[in-house]
Amino acid sequence: MKKMTDFYEITSKNTNSLSKTEQNIFNYVVKNMHKVKNMSIRELSTECYVSTTTVFRFVKKIGYSGYEEFVNSVREAEEATRKINIPNIVKHENYKESYLKNIIEGVQVLTDDKIDQFNAIMSKYPKVYILVEGASREVAHYFYRLLVSVGYSVDMLFEEFEIDSILKRIKSNDVLLVLSYTGSNQRVINSLERIFAIVTPTIVSFTRADNNIIQNMSDLNFYVFADEVNYEGIDVTSRIGMIAIIEILMYKRIIN
Repeated sequence: MKKMTDFYEITSKNTNSLSKTEQNIFNYVVKNMHKVKNMSIRELSTECYVSTTTVFRFVKKIGYSGYEEFVNSVREAEEATRKINIPNIVKHENYKESYLKNIIEGVQVLTDDKIDQFNAIMSKYPKVYILVEGASREVAHYFYRLLVSVGYSVDMLFEEFEIDSILKRIKSNDVLLVLSYTGSNQRVINSLERIFAIVTPTIVSFTRADNNIIQNMSDLNFYVFADEVNYEGIDVTSRIGMIAIIEILMYKRIIN
């Protein structure tokens, strides 16, 4: 019997062999675990516009003996990624294991297909803009350094005047990289809406693995996993998973 908390470890071994339809089901499951954990096979098939037979084949293909084992695994994985509040200090017996597991899960769910999509987008050496808010700003600085090092023209969008400035010059063939762990930062969403009112560049986002607004506004999204930690009202959630994904993507660019 497989450990249900190993959802991403189990599925990551098989996602590269999924058909386009099966990949769509997988993406739906990862984005909507909070819903899927309580769905019957018929309900999931309806949501994904496929037959129950297709869902059953998908479940078998990603490594489960049947739908019950699959949905129990989804339920446990979803519960493991819920927000935790640690009021004063990071004090959790299994924090080290959880920290490593989040990095591993993010890397394992990063499919070759998504890496290739990112590579194809960046192969044209487009003008790049990085839109970011909150604790992800430090990650953006590192991303900026990697991109500039390999020859990209990059602008960072931190302040309101910087958003105002690019509205006059951003083009449809540019790339907008959006770093927002929650995927629901209202300032970032408002900025995207302002940009979309003028032009629609390619949007590549890095958010947590749920069905969030920024993810749904993106052409390509990368899932980030972390135990969410709030210290006296300040978000101190680790961004190491985001950095790991960015490094893999950029190292792939470097060797191509």
